[in-house]
Amino acid sequence: MAQYFARTTWAFGIVAALVSCGTLRAEEPAVSALTVGRLFGEREFGTDPLPARQWSRRSSTYFTLEKAASGSGRELVRNDPATGKKDVVVPASALVPGGAKEPLAVDAYEFSADESRVLIYTNSQRVWRRNTRGDYWLLDVAARKLRKLGGDAATSSLMFASFSPDGTRVAFVRENNVYVQDADGPKITPLTTDGSKTLINGTADWVNEEELDLRNCFRWSPDS
Repeated sequence: MAQYFARTTWAFGIVAALVSCGTLRAEEPAVSALTVGRLFGEREFGTDPLPARQWSRRSSTYFTLEKAASGSGRELVRNDPATGKKDVVVPASALVPGGAKEPLAVDAYEFSADESRVLIYTNSQRVWRRNTRGDYWLLDVAARKLRKLGGDAATSSLMFASFSPDGTRVAFVRENNVYVQDADGPKITPLTTDGSKTLINGTADWVNEEELDLRNCFRWSPDS
């Protein structure tokens, strides 16, 4: 009888302990520290990208696009890696088009070989997977003269604008044709005229982009 009582008491104790543990676990909030919303919705754990760098072709310095020291917009800064010195080459105020109040929102930029001019890529739109179509502006760095390229082209319709090696012209793709515009004036020369939805000049269709990573499909010759 005593042994039966001992076993019963022992078994009852185990059941009571399990019930007690179960009750404690039920009361604990089952909230995960990580959620899809925090990771991909609110971007709570996102980081600020490093400033886009472009090395100078005339010196051992490089350019970065950084938030303006005062006011809105961003500015182009020359960096000397040897000394850490920074010089503002293009202030945000130089990127305000005539009649506008705010500077251009710069998506990308390219200096001419002599660094007297800079191409500003803005108002970009997505084409298949990347933002490769937008507006291009040309800035004379010394004169602070800013003008839009493409003539009467529709908004966000130019692709892959680039300087000729001698810096006198800019080539770009528009509606599947390749054009060249003088850097000093409005003259635009079409290099192709047969572009259509099925005949593409200067760029690639989505299959070539996906399989071969082809997007910008024209190049300047070394003699411009």
